[in-house]
Amino acid sequence: MKLGSVQTITLLGLVLLAVLTSCATTTVDKKPVIKRKCAQCHPEMVATYQTGVVHQPTRNGNCEACHLTHGLVPSLLMRQPVPSVCLSCHSKFQQATGKMVVHEPVSAGKCETCHDPHNSENAKLLTAPEEQLCFECHDADPFTRNTVHAPVEDGCMTCHDAHMGTEKGLLAMNKDELCATCHEFADSAFVKAHQNYQVKNRCTDCHSQHSSTDPGLLREVVHAPVRSGDCNDCHQLKGAMISLQSFQDGVCLACHEDTPAAAQHQPVKDADCQACHAEHASEYAGMLGDQPTRICLGCHEQGKKAPEVRSTHAPANRGECLTCHSGHSSVQRALLKDDTPALCFDCHEQTAYASKRNPHPPAKEGLCLQCHAAHDSENGRLLTNREGSLCFSCHRQVRGEKGLFSQHRPFARGHCSACHAPHGGAAAGLLREELTAGTLCFSCHEDLAERKQEENAHSPFAEGDCQACHGAHGTDQASLIKGRPGDVCLNCHDDVGDEIKAYKVQHGPVEKMDCTACHSGHGSPHSGYTNKNQPALCLGCHGEVATFWRDGALHQPAAEDCTTCHNAHGSNQKKLLSMTAGELCADCHDQQTDRFLVAHHGIRPGPDSCVSCHDPHGGPERNLLYPVSHTPFSPNSCTPCHEGRAK
Repeated sequence: MKLGSVQTITLLGLVLLAVLTSCATTTVDKKPVIKRKCAQCHPEMVATYQTGVVHQPTRNGNCEACHLTHGLVPSLLMRQPVPSVCLSCHSKFQQATGKMVVHEPVSAGKCETCHDPHNSENAKLLTAPEEQLCFECHDADPFTRNTVHAPVEDGCMTCHDAHMGTEKGLLAMNKDELCATCHEFADSAFVKAHQNYQVKNRCTDCHSQHSSTDPGLLREVVHAPVRSGDCNDCHQLKGAMISLQSFQDGVCLACHEDTPAAAQHQPVKDADCQACHAEHASEYAGMLGDQPTRICLGCHEQGKKAPEVRSTHAPANRGECLTCHSGHSSVQRALLKDDTPALCFDCHEQTAYASKRNPHPPAKEGLCLQCHAAHDSENGRLLTNREGSLCFSCHRQVRGEKGLFSQHRPFARGHCSACHAPHGGAAAGLLREELTAGTLCFSCHEDLAERKQEENAHSPFAEGDCQACHGAHGTDQASLIKGRPGDVCLNCHDDVGDEIKAYKVQHGPVEKMDCTACHSGHGSPHSGYTNKNQPALCLGCHGEVATFWRDGALHQPAAEDCTTCHNAHGSNQKKLLSMTAGELCADCHDQQTDRFLVAHHGIRPGPDSCVSCHDPHGGPERNLLYPVSHTPFSPNSCTPCHEGRAK
């Protein structure tokens, strides 16, 4: 590096340093940043929430404790979702995940279910008075019967914790200890009331903890010895110990000797009555120890609903297992009260299932469980399998149609009941409606129902005879046509079939038996039920014939109707002509006139030579000559080739 370069770099560095120093010491006139709180701009909102019990951040005007300052108007965004924003201050509730029992709103993180986040007229910011709040979720009836337990009148929190706990039912302590906080078990009056038995625990075995129709708060269903005070029927005192009387077949069977000898429920076999029944009193009929569903599902795991269950039998859903099953014994399998069809028809009207004019065999024979599950199912209507798979398990021949090219949409989706009545009905084939007049088909194809009233409707379509042309499930042809369109059409139009067979040359679609290429199966406003009118129909395939129609000249018959010269189905002539080309031309053009001879330079054309010079459909000039001509012909000089052809 040269010395001059070093000096230059040094000088630039000093200049840059001076500039930076200047910037650092220069005072820039900036407005001070002012951070205003929500309450400073919206004092009226703060005042709105200052009555009653006020949440501390609200009382202090500290909206920012919970809300973001730049919320989207008119909403205010939370700093964190509930309950996270609440737990930032109320940290003790973070212990909820480790507690044995958690109140459902707490577990779901729905603090607002019970608390107002700003202010409330009720203690603890409750959204309603404590004595009413619980009943917004819990049915009040079990708490408001004739005799109400005193703590209930004082409020639920007398015995329960509102958020979480270690005891069942969110009790503040063990239930026996809780009872002892008010009731002196050793008190003489208490002992006398219990037939001199020194009861110290299991109070709720006999008493309802909330309310009862009984003056002594006994549960709704009371065991006879308890009601009569004859505790000695089952118990005996040995000093201060209470024990059961000794009976050879068990305490219960000493009185209940009517247990049937048929196939028995396992607890009955084991004489384990307490597996299902409460021994003193109960809230449930039959003195069951718990809700019937919970009792049954305690042993019968297979009855528990899986998350994917879509349908449940009504009795199973209501926990009414004993609607179908006997609790003790039965001569039927699975302890059913009756054999399957008779049992089902106790609730389901037999005439609606088994006694129809055309019943489905399983329904007629009462084989309900061949198609339906008894308790619940992953499929709708308690079906044991998806509808299509279930039907195909018997109708295997129909299942083979699933592989066909064109399929009816309900059939493809396995929705057999869209067309068929699964139990039976008045229509043949288990159809929901008669096929007559297309009633069944038009129940879905409403647009076609309107078209069948049109004057130019194809007769099978107008009569609703859809099955004449279409398959019900699937076919190997488009649009569910039963076979090749030609074969289907010729079943009725046999005269056309005879005509076609006589032709040496057949129209391409006719040769392929594709009638629908030109004709509409349901009908159309055009002659012969064609898809389009002439000449648009033919131009759909033969568009080249109209090459010169726009910027040239057209042959009038071709532009009006192709069938003037051509047969639609076939012909004994080339190009499907209805007669020879010369005969066709001569039919309109008189070749014997002087004018005709002059136009052809004195040469009379051969009978079939017209189309050798003229395009029968159109051309660039009015004479319809082909656009490319032989040189002698082009200057109208025919005699070099056709000597002696002059008149």
